[in-house]
Amino acid sequence: MNSQDFLASGYRQYKDTGFRKAEFLLQKRIYDVIGTKYFLNIYAYDLEGKEVLDSEVQFTKNLKLYCIAVSSFQSVEEIEKIFEDLWEQMCFDYQERTS
Repeated sequence: MNSQDFLASGYRQYKDTGFRKAEFLLQKRIYDVIGTKYFLNIYAYDLEGKEVLDSEVQFTKNLKLYCIAVSSFQSVEEIEKIFEDLWEQMCFDYQERTS
């Protein structure tokens, strides 16, 4: 698994990684007919010539922000399922709703 797998799954690549010292950010908006649930961020690091990926999402619930990171995953499908299951089970709020 590498960053190309995420690009092939609809992630967008950004150079700006905020405060992180990553090489680049891969991001995907997770949404349904109601609106945007969250943005899934994948940070790509170059560690001694090897690409290492780390993931993070920010969920909201009752106006509180929850930042959750997962560093160990084997595929795009696995990390997407982990965060979707968390969003569903914890009943997090939509970040924005379509009209």
